[in-house]
Amino acid sequence: MIDMHNGQFTLQLNHTYKASRDRVFQAWTKQDLLKQWWGPQGFTTTVDRMDVVEGGGYRFIMQAPNGSNHIIGGSYVEIVPNEKLVFTWKWEHQSGGKEQEETLVTIEFTEQDTGTKLVVTHENFSTMNEAENHNNGWSSSLEGFKHYLEQQV
Repeated sequence: MIDMHNGQFTLQLNHTYKASRDRVFQAWTKQDLLKQWWGPQGFTTTVDRMDVVEGGGYRFIMQAPNGSNHIIGGSYVEIVPNEKLVFTWKWEHQSGGKEQEETLVTIEFTEQDTGTKLVVTHENFSTMNEAENHNNGWSSSLEGFKHYLEQQV
């Protein structure tokens, strides 16, 4: 779902996984686990930096099947173990010669009878096109995350 508020677009995705909240949170905050599933399906990810503390930074290099690299980085803004993870998001490449904007991602982890509900909110996109592109990337990544969790059982 994509909404617009004050001229900015916000993307929100909800998924429920058949795994404990702790297990899902660990997969988002432990480098050796995250690199196994992060990125759209078909991509591989190298974790260049991942300091999961408030104010700590991260930098992920995602390699597409065609060999091109897509690099994101940012810093962790808020961490509530097993409940919430908030971080900034900025692409390192330039698009159309303009500086990439920094956006904000909030991941909420809610325990349910059937597992863990994950809510991804990615906000501060200046165009609908950017929000839609990220919707495609997140949707693919979260589907890959589901397969990762299923394989770890």
